[in-house]
Amino acid sequence: MNRSFSLYLDLVRVISALLVVLYHANLRSLSVDKMAFSNHGHAAVIVFFVLSGYVIAHITATRETTPQEYWASRLARLYSLALPAVLLTPLLDLLGEAMAPQFYDGRTTHDLGWLRMLTSLAFMNEAWTLSIMSFSNVPYWSLCYEFWYYVLFAILTFTRGRRRLLWTGAVALLIGPKILLLAPVWAAGVLLHRWDALKRIDRRSAAALLLASCAAYALFHKHGLTEAGSAWLRQWIGADWHRQLAFSRYFITDYLLALIVACHFVAMRALAPPLHAVAPLVRAAAACTFSIYLLHQPLIQFYAALFNGDPARPGFYVITMLAVIATTVTAAVLTERLRHQWRLRLRALLTPPPPQPLPAVVLGIDTPIGLAIIRDLGRHGVTVYGIARSEGAPGLASRYLHRGLLRADDVLAQLRRLSDEIGPAALYAIAETDILALNQARAQLPAYRCMFADAVRMERVLRKDLTYAAATSAGVFVPRTWHPASIDDGATAAAQAHYPVVLKWADPNAMMPLLRQAGMALRKVEYCADAPALMACLRRYQPLGRYPMVQDYCGGHGLGQFVLMRDGQALCQFQHQRLHEWPPEGGTSTLCMSLPPQRHADLMRRSVALLRALAWEGVAMVEYRYDPATGRAALMEVNGRFWGSLPLACQAGAHFPWYCYQAFGLGLEVDVRPYAAGVRCRFMTAETRRLLRVLSWRELAGYLWEFVRPRSGYFIFDWRDPMPLWRDLRHSVLQRVREHRYLAKAR
Repeated sequence: MNRSFSLYLDLVRVISALLVVLYHANLRSLSVDKMAFSNHGHAAVIVFFVLSGYVIAHITATRETTPQEYWASRLARLYSLALPAVLLTPLLDLLGEAMAPQFYDGRTTHDLGWLRMLTSLAFMNEAWTLSIMSFSNVPYWSLCYEFWYYVLFAILTFTRGRRRLLWTGAVALLIGPKILLLAPVWAAGVLLHRWDALKRIDRRSAAALLLASCAAYALFHKHGLTEAGSAWLRQWIGADWHRQLAFSRYFITDYLLALIVACHFVAMRALAPPLHAVAPLVRAAAACTFSIYLLHQPLIQFYAALFNGDPARPGFYVITMLAVIATTVTAAVLTERLRHQWRLRLRALLTPPPPQPLPAVVLGIDTPIGLAIIRDLGRHGVTVYGIARSEGAPGLASRYLHRGLLRADDVLAQLRRLSDEIGPAALYAIAETDILALNQARAQLPAYRCMFADAVRMERVLRKDLTYAAATSAGVFVPRTWHPASIDDGATAAAQAHYPVVLKWADPNAMMPLLRQAGMALRKVEYCADAPALMACLRRYQPLGRYPMVQDYCGGHGLGQFVLMRDGQALCQFQHQRLHEWPPEGGTSTLCMSLPPQRHADLMRRSVALLRALAWEGVAMVEYRYDPATGRAALMEVNGRFWGSLPLACQAGAHFPWYCYQAFGLGLEVDVRPYAAGVRCRFMTAETRRLLRVLSWRELAGYLWEFVRPRSGYFIFDWRDPMPLWRDLRHSVLQRVREHRYLAKAR
């Protein structure tokens, strides 16, 4: 595109925007006289459509040559102004209507405001037979058309073969015929750019075409063909269908108008008008046209209501329009800066990361932990293979999973077969039982680089007596703990303890087979309110001759400090507070929040000292109960694996799976960046169960508010990777149906 023609198109954009403003400013309550050139508004929108198609075709041929670049620019351009417009318009309408309702009579609406805002932000206001007015912002309809032309153009430009056909059909079914009726108008601009024969027209022919296009538009406007064509269409299809076409009811004459505009542009491109003298002014004005176009209607009515002058006096109209122009220009300056920031962020979000040299295998993708590892590694360019226990594993549905496998009976043989296929890989394991089994078989898995601690280090954190001894040497407070070897030792602990007390096994993994043989289930934590209750619990294990630890209960809330250790150094640190747990008296985190690094800094130093005393390598969570009243943190345990609230850490920017991959997979320096404090994350299944246990109006209100709270995320749902949620929900529903059928047959 030559510079002269580019300047001319900018000038056309400015003139068209002003014509639309004049069209909507032609209110009898604003001026008793009809404004000159105020009946060219619809024609100006058609000019915009043709111009938009031409510009989009040009930039995809020169600058935005990839889908990522294209969508980063398009979405930044649209939402940098559409979002403020959608949010501000109802506020301006409410204020203006309260001051002077005569300026809003039939020109705005407030019912179902939430629906209008949602459809406006999704650009669905004009889908099929819908015509949802974005409050008083009538011009917003054209943006809802243009967005879907961007989508269709991207499909036709960046996809090939069957995918192109499928996506085009899907979008057409979504938006319906009304928007598609004006697609040829927008496509005329694309054709104008891509048809090389139109670029070789000589100046004499161009001059003749210019005169013909101007004359054609003059006749078109003089004879009112827009309304005449619409009236003919109404007679042909009926008033009801005509009304449902809304802004597409002029499509027949719009095709003719688009042809006239295209011919005019062909002529002016060849003639190259000399506009260099006014280039700075034209460029500056053109930069404001989107803001002027999208904001002028609600601002006209608001300022008219604010000034509430006499429409018989021209000064009222002038001061209102000056206020509108000043506001839209200011908005253009502000949103232009915002647009560039959005484009950079969207480009970073949409651009795939560079591929990493080492694939990763995640054993245990049935939980949010495994899913978080898949997402974190996949978003950093790692090819991820996942092994699940069942078809319902949410990790199997993640878009970041390269390939999913169901777990074989002999998982070691399965891992060896996989390594023969893919070569060396980083191996992640979630469950402690898997880590213990893999540690015993490390020699059988030479191709894997294990992302978990070895057997010696794992024993130090699995055996709480060893952990507590190291904690004492590191200056970490441990609550009073008894290790009864007999029922008499238990009676001594029962007499000395301060109630309530907590019972837990010093080495739960070692106890699991013994309990299973005795027909007993492993209880991770038990609470006893008094001595009789404690003795009753201990007598339950008398046949085994093995007893759980008895520990003073510590009040407060759960506090987790997470560290990645290598060679005695803390490569990455993160901490969170447990806001809710299941069960409510203490257990699994269901709602947690990231805490700033400076909070509990001294405790973090002691946590690192504890991990050094354990000679720890890899990731670990040091779990405390923190009492805000006393400021004391009591050590509960050291979790030597990836923890349940890992999704929170990843969403806050503490990418432990990626950092572990860099440190122990590639042997590189870890590129650690600051994480965000105040990010919240929920495990919805357990959180809902907790709500049913502690149901109250306050708890219900907090549960619902969390859905709309800023910076609040979920263990499973992620808008960038939505399918794991649906897989998890489907599996849960099918499981309940199977259970219901089984019980029905049993009865």
